[in-house]
Amino acid sequence: MDKKDWIILQMVYAEKNISKAAERLYTSQPTLTYRLQQIEKEYDIKLLYRGRRGVEFTEQGELLVKYAKDMLKQQQEMEELLWNLGNEVRGTLRLSVSRTFAFYRLPQILKAFNEKFPKVEFHVNTGVNIDVVQSIYKQDAHIAVVRGNHSWPSKQITITEENITVLSSQEINLTDLPSMRRISYKTDPTLEMVVDNWWKENFSAPPISSMNVDNVEMAKRMVLNGLGYCIAPSIVLEKNDKLHKIFLSDTLGSPIVWKTSVLYREELLELAMVREFVHFIQEYRRNYSED
Repeated sequence: MDKKDWIILQMVYAEKNISKAAERLYTSQPTLTYRLQQIEKEYDIKLLYRGRRGVEFTEQGELLVKYAKDMLKQQQEMEELLWNLGNEVRGTLRLSVSRTFAFYRLPQILKAFNEKFPKVEFHVNTGVNIDVVQSIYKQDAHIAVVRGNHSWPSKQITITEENITVLSSQEINLTDLPSMRRISYKTDPTLEMVVDNWWKENFSAPPISSMNVDNVEMAKRMVLNGLGYCIAPSIVLEKNDKLHKIFLSDTLGSPIVWKTSVLYREELLELAMVREFVHFIQEYRRNYSED
């Protein structure tokens, strides 16, 4: 087996479907099936069975998949160390990023970093906060970008702090909210708790929920069309948005904020691409705070 075989095993195991795995690997199903058969012959084992719900790996197949994962990780670490010995900043930077930050901020950051270090490639996974945090704990990513407060035993940099904001198409008063239609959206449970706590501190009746959409960008577009109001971090605000904004405060009058942080392991600063990205993010934080 070689690196291509390790990747094949990982992809088939992840997809549990040979056709889908072949599509993701940009190869044909017969070619992929043939290669799996060759691996079975090489080790004289049965790798997997095909069932109604997709493929199921045998005990020997599971062991070989684990071996493939370990070998890919070892090769990746070796490549990173070899590249780090050179004079150029290069390699593949693995990022795990909160979806909201990835949508509104990440493209500009990666573009600027790529212009400075063109030989650094990016492998980016986006997801909800719990998935992002798990990826950094499991060392699947060099750097995680998370929203809200998180306990992390190594290095953490807060890069943005945003106001939690009531957004509406026309000027309104906070006292009118209980009688208005609210547009809800799927978001991090911690952010939902912050908003719910603020509501309970200010109103005795629950909000009138007119619709529940998949994400905050869709909610914002509903608001722009006058279908109700939403409560969201100010990261969603863009220059051309014609929205009325009210920043929320706690019972002491302090602004309620939602922060974004970068998490990483200190030992990874030995890798030039990680070290340079952290420095770049620190500069981004300074520029963002000055805006």
